[in-house]
Amino acid sequence: MNGKAHQALEKFLNPESLRSNLIAASIFITGYEILKDSIVDQIRSFYTNGFDENGLIIDKNYKSKVLALDAKSNPFRASIKWLLAHGVIDTKDEIIISDLTQHRNDIAHQLPAFLSSADRDVELARLVDLVAIVTKIDRWWIINVELETQDEIDPAKVKPEEIMSGHMIFLHLLLTTVSSEDSNQLYKEFLKQTERSTSASAD
Repeated sequence: MNGKAHQALEKFLNPESLRSNLIAASIFITGYEILKDSIVDQIRSFYTNGFDENGLIIDKNYKSKVLALDAKSNPFRASIKWLLAHGVIDTKDEIIISDLTQHRNDIAHQLPAFLSSADRDVELARLVDLVAIVTKIDRWWIINVELETQDEIDPAKVKPEEIMSGHMIFLHLLLTTVSSEDSNQLYKEFLKQTERSTSASAD
């Protein structure tokens, strides 16, 4: 048995290794779903006019101003284009989202390989980029939409770096499920990225 074959067998048959890799896959896929919600749901909600017996009432402008941005009216891809057009994210973020999507799809469709191959590992470090994008998007919505449409809080007096959305809190909880050493490092990166996102938005 060669070295890689032995490593693969050890990776899959070791209960601790198997458990760790299953948790890592679950964390990444869950984190990605939060990113997807941040991208799609807030825009759809912006174009929602209440609900009736059939569910949400989506304004016709959602189709013409959002879904029309994608050739196949895919809500995810169209929403990314909408965020780009409104300056919420930039082309670098778009590339990162594409890379995150590819890694998520690889994990979801080739999970056995990630659990048993010596050459495939869930890249939890990518969550740092994921958190940064969610932070950028959610803070933009809170500052430019939610706070602008109510009278209780003056948006000018709100410190962007202190804003924590539900998505951001959930992501932090995910990070704390990683081993303590990785969790501390990821959380430090989480704080750095949120600060960078705020600085970039200010510029």
